Amino acid sequence: MCNPAEPSRSLDVPEQEVKDHFQYANAKKSAWAQILATIMQNWLLIEIGLEMVMPTVIIGSLHNNPAEPLNMNDDQASWFGSIPDFCHPIGSLTSGLLQDKFGRKGAMMLINIPIFIGWMILYFAQSIHALYAVSVIMGLCTGLAEAPLHAYIGEIGEPRMRGTLSTISTSCCTIGVCAMFLFGYLFDWRTVALVSSSCSIITFTFMTQLPESPTWLIVRGRLDEAKKSLCWLRGWVSSAEVEPEFQSLVNYAVKSADLSRENSADSSLPIKEGEPVAERGGFLKQQLKELTNKRTFRPLRLMFFVFIITNIACVSGIMPYFVNELKMLESPIDPNLALMMCSGLFFVGAMVNVVFLRRFGKRKIALFSHILTGICILSVGMYASFLQSLTQYPLRVWLPLILWFIMNFLHGFSIITLPWQLVCEVFPPLGRGTATGLAAAWTHFFMSVLTKTYLYMEAWLGFSGVMYLYGVCTMAGVIYHYFYLPETEGKTLEQIETYFTKNHDKREKFSVGKPQRQGAQSESPS
Repeated sequence: MCNPAEPSRSLDVPEQEVKDHFQYANAKKSAWAQILATIMQNWLLIEIGLEMVMPTVIIGSLHNNPAEPLNMNDDQASWFGSIPDFCHPIGSLTSGLLQDKFGRKGAMMLINIPIFIGWMILYFAQSIHALYAVSVIMGLCTGLAEAPLHAYIGEIGEPRMRGTLSTISTSCCTIGVCAMFLFGYLFDWRTVALVSSSCSIITFTFMTQLPESPTWLIVRGRLDEAKKSLCWLRGWVSSAEVEPEFQSLVNYAVKSADLSRENSADSSLPIKEGEPVAERGGFLKQQLKELTNKRTFRPLRLMFFVFIITNIACVSGIMPYFVNELKMLESPIDPNLALMMCSGLFFVGAMVNVVFLRRFGKRKIALFSHILTGICILSVGMYASFLQSLTQYPLRVWLPLILWFIMNFLHGFSIITLPWQLVCEVFPPLGRGTATGLAAAWTHFFMSVLTKTYLYMEAWLGFSGVMYLYGVCTMAGVIYHYFYLPETEGKTLEQIETYFTKNHDKREKFSVGKPQRQGAQSESPS
């Protein structure tokens, strides 16, 4: 075992099995410490929500509005709205370098600086090109922020808390979306920019009080700081109380590093305390080796498929055109009000997920949600094909709206939250930052493809045909989830890592982790 007080001694990895769980004497205090850390960092997710729908508010105020000095024509509005989608993957792909250099906490703090600058440029903007610059900044910053946010959640949470923390984080993005719509309703667009900029100041202030990820500190060889961070995250306890979990985290990081290097030329080099494992061979070489390693590539492949399935199940391509499609379906209420209600139902669904996650696990909830969503999508298609023309039944117009409401509840209950829960958990420590960024880049790229192709598919297949296609693909996704989606709820990161190797327990892979018991003297790398 290692001792931070002896930085020159090599880390010895014990041969005994690491048990599944460790329960602190004051489990509630430990849980509240992790929830507090999540709430503090979630201000950055609120910022992301503000940024995501900022183009909607600005375009709504400036597009074809002669009363505005910065009146946008169709071409300018399309560029302003699409630039963030092009820039987001670039930010996601480069986020690994930022995390490696400054850590999860440091990366999240630094991102607030360009975000604040972006809001200020928007507030003082006097030209269309200034608005384009804001789009570039916001797109890059959203991409840079997502990976460290989710990597941080995966590394600070106990197995029993990790899924809940991830769901809370994902739902906070919805708070930002709703807040931006509210700001746009109450204020003019420049005041919206000014009010939104205050979120960057609040976020940066909270981030200064956050502990750094213990796993990142261990990988960097900063063991004393890692132990202090773990003490904070487990309820401000003493070093002695976190010692078993700390040692297990160290052992897990060393084992993972050994597996990453076992086929490389430097596999015989010892790992010493204080030695930053992540710097061996340079960042780019290290990350390329990690991404091509089966231990990282297999979960990354899983995440690519999961993001494809969930984006199709969410009918992501329709979202920019949602208001017009509701009008086409003869919505009985204002489409903009329906949009707000959908956001609220998403948030409710995410909170219900928190309630049921520990009991049923991510896998069962995901299968249920995807099956029901697939049925709803197919039902919307059937309505457009057969029922919309039945004008003798005036109440029929409520059916597609109710189906959309059910789908948005299910999006929060599992479909949108699922991939971000998994991203927190499935990657090994050394490749986690880059792999998380790559997964985030992929989902936004795929969303852009769905959005770009939606109108072409609708012109070719008709609205009902598009719904049938999305519904059938969602049902095909259910089959993929049934055979390949592992259950990660209540599992240690070390357990989850074994699910992507040949030698793993298939029964355990698809079952929910056993609940922890008070006073248990066992441990897990969280």
